[in-house]
Amino acid sequence: MLHLLVCRPRRRPLRRGAAPLLVAPLLALGVGAAAVVVTVAASAGCSSGGTVPLPETPFPDATRAALDAAVAKTMADFGFPGAAVGIWMPSKGNYVAMHGAADPATGRALQRGDHFRIGSITKTFTITALLRLADEKKLSLNDPVSKYLDFVPNGQNITLRMMANMTSGLFNYSEDDPWVDTIFGDTQRVWTPRELVDVGLKHDPYFDPGQGWHYSNTNTVLLGMVIEKVTGKPVGEVFAEKLFRPLGLKNTNWPASSAIPAPFARGVTEQTLDGKRADATERNPSWAYTAGQIISTLDDLKVWVRSYATGSLLSREMQAERLTWVTLPPNTPQRAYGLGIGTDNGWLGHTGELPGYNTAAFFLPEQDAVIVVMVNSDIPKDKLNPAPALFKALAEVVTPGNVPH
Repeated sequence: MLHLLVCRPRRRPLRRGAAPLLVAPLLALGVGAAAVVVTVAASAGCSSGGTVPLPETPFPDATRAALDAAVAKTMADFGFPGAAVGIWMPSKGNYVAMHGAADPATGRALQRGDHFRIGSITKTFTITALLRLADEKKLSLNDPVSKYLDFVPNGQNITLRMMANMTSGLFNYSEDDPWVDTIFGDTQRVWTPRELVDVGLKHDPYFDPGQGWHYSNTNTVLLGMVIEKVTGKPVGEVFAEKLFRPLGLKNTNWPASSAIPAPFARGVTEQTLDGKRADATERNPSWAYTAGQIISTLDDLKVWVRSYATGSLLSREMQAERLTWVTLPPNTPQRAYGLGIGTDNGWLGHTGELPGYNTAAFFLPEQDAVIVVMVNSDIPKDKLNPAPALFKALAEVVTPGNVPH
C-alpha cells in the first residue's frame, strides 16, 4: 500500500514519501529494476465504460461483530474521530459501516455519503488517464519526458513509464524542508504545478534514471503536466471526460479551491508548524496537484478501485503494462509497485494521505473483493498511519490468507 503527501516540518520527523504497503519504508536501492508481469482480466460483464454492481448481502453476525471489534480497537489505538468502512465480497457478504464523528467539534456522526480528500489515490486516476492516452496512441510510455516538457534535467533519459513506476530518480518536492515550512505557514496558498516540480528539480536526483526506486510526488505532478500538454485541456476536464463520467463517479471531483463538497468529514492533523493538532479540512490542496488533489466518497472509491485494478477502461495490453511490478529490494513479487498501483499479498490498490485525511482502497482479484477505508485523521502511531492499520485489521478478519504486510 502506497500512501503519500506526507510532510513534516523540520521540528518534527518528516515522513518522506511513502512507506509501501503498510509499514516498511521502501528504499531506492540497487540497480536494474526487476519486473513481474501479472495480468488481471475484468470479470464477466465488466467492460470499458462501466462496472458490475456489487451485491450488498450482509456478512454473518459473527463476522460483523468481529469487524466491529477490529474497527473499535483501531479507533481506540489511534484516537481518530471517525472511519467510513466498506467491504464487498460477493462470495461471502458485505460490511458497510460508519464509525465515529465526521465533525469532532460538533459530534456529527459520519454519513455514508461524506466526502474525503483521498491524497495519493489521486495517482491512480492520473496514471489511468495517462494509460488511456497511450491506448489512444497519443503518447507512448517509452517517450522521454523531454518530448513534452523541456525543462526536466536529463529529461531525454527519463521516460513516462519511469515516472509512473517511481524509477525516474527525481527528487520528491515534499521532502524539501523549507518548502514544507512554507505550506504549513500558508495553508491557503495556490501553487502551480511548475512551482511544485521546480522545488524537486533544484535537488540532485536520488539515482540515475531506471537505476533505483523512490516514491516521488514530483513524478506524478510532471505526468499531470504531460497530460495537459498532450490533450490541450485542464487535467480536471480530462479526468471528468475519461474517468469520472464513464464510471458514473458523481461524487468524485477535482477541486478548484479549498472548498470540499457537502456533506464532508472534517479532518484533523498534527502536520503543523508547532506540531499541535489542528483542523485541516479547508487547506488548499493545490500543492498536491495530480499527486493527491482529488476528493471522493466511499461508494465512488468502491467502483474506482475495482475498475482500475481490473483495467475496465483500458485494453488488456495496457492493463498488463500497469501490472508490471518493480521489485527492487526490499520489494518482492508479493509486495511491489507498478504503474501507479501497489500489490500486497494479493491485494491491488493504493493508499492516500493529505493533512487531516487517510484512505486505503484495494481489490483482491481471487475473491472479487473490495475494501475501502476512509479516516478523517492522518495522525500516525508508531510510524503507522490509521487507514493502513485499519485495512490490515479488517483483512485479518475477512481474508486471513491475504493479510497485507
